[in-house]
Amino acid sequence: MEKILLQIALILIATKLLGALSRKIKMPEVLGALAAGVLIGPTVLHFVDYTDNIKLLSELGVITLMFLAGLETNLDEMKKAGLSAFAIACGGIALPFMLGTLCANLFNPNLIESVYIGVILTATSISITAETLNEMGKLNTRAGINILGAAVIDDILGLIIISITLALSGTKSAERASLPVTLISIAVFCVVSFLVIAFLPRFAKKYVDKLKPSPALLSLTLALVLLCAFAAESLSIAAITGSYLCGLLLSQFGHREWLERNVKAISSGFLAPIFFASVGIQANLKGISPDNIFFIIVIFVIAVIGKVFGCGAPAGSFKMKKSEALQIGVGMVSRGEVAIITANIGLQNGIISNGMFTSIILVVILTTIITPVLLKFSFSRKIEKRLG
Repeated sequence: MEKILLQIALILIATKLLGALSRKIKMPEVLGALAAGVLIGPTVLHFVDYTDNIKLLSELGVITLMFLAGLETNLDEMKKAGLSAFAIACGGIALPFMLGTLCANLFNPNLIESVYIGVILTATSISITAETLNEMGKLNTRAGINILGAAVIDDILGLIIISITLALSGTKSAERASLPVTLISIAVFCVVSFLVIAFLPRFAKKYVDKLKPSPALLSLTLALVLLCAFAAESLSIAAITGSYLCGLLLSQFGHREWLERNVKAISSGFLAPIFFASVGIQANLKGISPDNIFFIIVIFVIAVIGKVFGCGAPAGSFKMKKSEALQIGVGMVSRGEVAIITANIGLQNGIISNGMFTSIILVVILTTIITPVLLKFSFSRKIEKRLG
C-alpha cells in the first residue's frame, strides 16, 4: 500500500512541476504531464510502474476528462456552424482514416492495428486551437466558429467509430459481435442519447435548477457520469462516449459552471494528471528504433496533410476563402488528449502494440506542438493576402 501512495505522490508532483514549465514556454500543460510520465517511468528514472492501481485511476481520469469535454461544449456554437461544420468534420475524419490505415498497413500488415491507427488519426483536440485563436482574437471569426463546431462533431463521430472498432475487434472490453448487432446497439444508444439531450432539459430544467449546489449534488453528478459510462460499456460502446454525452446533457442546466469548476478540481487536480502520466509511463522510448523514427515521420506528415486537406476542401466548397479553408484545416491538426485517450484504449484492449503506441504518442505530441505555429502562420496578413 505504501508503495502505491508514494508513486501517486510522485506522479502528482512531477506532472504539476513539468506542466508549469510547459506553460512557461507557451506549450500545453498536457505535454509537461506526458514528459513527467516518461521521466519517472521505465524510460528514465523508473520510479513508477504501470500497475493495476495506476490503471484504475487513469481510466477514471479519462471518464472525467470526457465528461468535462461534453460539459464545456457550446451547443449553440455548433448549431451556428451547422452543415458546413458537419461537412468539415466528415472530411477531417475520412481522409486521415484512409491515409492512416493504408500507411500503417504498409509498415505492418496487421489489418486491425492498421485500422485503429487510422481511427486515432481521425481525432481532433480543440483546446490548443481554441486557446491560440483566443490569444490572436480570431475565435469568433467564420473560420474560428467552423473549427469549434467541426471539432465537436468530429469528437462525437470519432467516439462512435472507436465504439464500432472495439466491438468488432473482439477485445477484452468488448466481446466480438456481428456487424448488424453492433450497428443496431450504437444506433439505439445514439437515438436515445439524442432524444434525452434534446428534450429532457426542457422538462427537467426548472426542477434541476432549483437544486442547491452541494457535496450531495456533486456526488450524484459523478454517479450519473459513471452510470452513463457503464451503460455505454454494456452496449459494447466505449465508456468515454457515455461520459461525454452525459456532459452534453448537463451542459444545458443552470449549475453547469459550478459543476465544471468542481469536477475540474477533482479531474485536473488528481485523476487527469495520473492518466496523462500513465501514458508517458507506458510509452517506453527505449524501444524506438530507426525504423520507428521513419514511421513516426511518415505518420506525422499524414496526420497534418489529412486534416489540412480533409477539412480544408469541404470548407472551400461552402464558398469560404482559400485562406479560411487553410485556417480551418490547420486548426483541426492537433490531436492532443483525444488521440491520447483513443491510443490508450487501443493499448489496454490489445489492439495496438507497445511499440506502435509509443510511436503514435510521439506523433500526437508533434501535432500538438506544431498546431499553434501553423495557425499563426495561416492567419498572417501575408498568407491572407496571397490566398484571398
